[in-house]
Amino acid sequence: MESIPPSYTPSPPSPSYSPSPPSPSYSTQLLPGEQTVEETRRRSLQALNTGVFRRITDSTTLVLRDQQPGSITPVYGRNGLVRGHISLRSSEGLVEVTLKLEGHLRLETSGAAITTLVASDSYSLWSSSSTAGDPCPRTLPFAISFPSVFMDGCQPQPLPPSFENKFATCSYTLSVVVSRPRRFLSSNDSLVVSVCYHPRSRPHTPMLPSDVPFMTTVKSSPEEWHQVLSTMNATQSSRLAPVQCLLFIPSVQVYPFSETIPFHLQLRAPSSSLAPFLDKFAPDHSLPVLPSGKITIRVYLLRQVVVKVFEKQKVSKQIIGEGKLTYSSPLPDNHHSYRNIPLGEGIDCLDWDGELRCTEDVTVGSFTTNPLSVQDFIVLSLEPLHPLKCPLLASKHSHPIRLVTDPWSDHAVTW
Repeated sequence: MESIPPSYTPSPPSPSYSPSPPSPSYSTQLLPGEQTVEETRRRSLQALNTGVFRRITDSTTLVLRDQQPGSITPVYGRNGLVRGHISLRSSEGLVEVTLKLEGHLRLETSGAAITTLVASDSYSLWSSSSTAGDPCPRTLPFAISFPSVFMDGCQPQPLPPSFENKFATCSYTLSVVVSRPRRFLSSNDSLVVSVCYHPRSRPHTPMLPSDVPFMTTVKSSPEEWHQVLSTMNATQSSRLAPVQCLLFIPSVQVYPFSETIPFHLQLRAPSSSLAPFLDKFAPDHSLPVLPSGKITIRVYLLRQVVVKVFEKQKVSKQIIGEGKLTYSSPLPDNHHSYRNIPLGEGIDCLDWDGELRCTEDVTVGSFTTNPLSVQDFIVLSLEPLHPLKCPLLASKHSHPIRLVTDPWSDHAVTW
């Protein structure tokens, strides 16, 4: 790691800085003009998914179309069209053939659990009571759609995606019920298939490519970066000035979990406050050598799941991506002032470039639906390895973002 030489002269004062406005609120609805007609959406899905899913029992075969070849679980997107057919080995003496789509949201906290029915749609494909004595066909085609919301009391809530966590599980099933008469009671044969509800979403604007250097864009297109400010304070006895932490992230703040998120970190303070970050100076006292290792610097992705059951709330946290930081060489004096933020008299700075990416097991984006929320954050953590010996106090700052399933596209289609 490198330091500013003793002979360093700060850049002249710059205009006062006004913090950038809050990021635009995110909506799963695409911008006007992006949404295509229903038929175009269906054709797009059918072009991507040309395979079929089959589940076979002794008496019934369920065939689902528009699936990826070789898939072991059928997957459907927002308002997904579920189409296929049911084949019956024997259709004699049937009373009714019913198709059911159900979804259950199970939440648990300490000593309490609740299950909510988020989807419950039943479709009669054939009934002896509605036919004039005609026998049931051995093949019954169908086409139904996933609902987009469920009712929480009197309030509509977005239908949650398939999700599994230690304290929350949201699952969906598609069932075929074949009813036959008995002497006194009806006899039902059931075929139940688990299906995945995977609504897809994308950012409202594109993100800068991760391979574009920070200094290339921060001067020419500062609107492409959002600045997150935090402070690392010093112990009272050290009398050191606090360290100002500037974390720059792409301004869209809505990121596909399949893409790399670039960021830039700068620490600003008098050289005495930055000394714990440095090991020693080079012989000519012009450049810092390696980072001291006395303070651990981390930038990572954190997922927080909040479950509410009655009056109880349970929060679980999981790191879903660790940032890679590369120390940057000292920049020319006139480049140290980002977005009109002056360094100030006697202030030095240390810079890092970095990248963030979700782990491969992340398949669900951020979402909120009462009483479950899945929230994501970019976290900057500065932690001394030996707190009692370090003059600086540990600092951790979490900045909310939103993770989505797909990259931005100017030819958007909702799934």
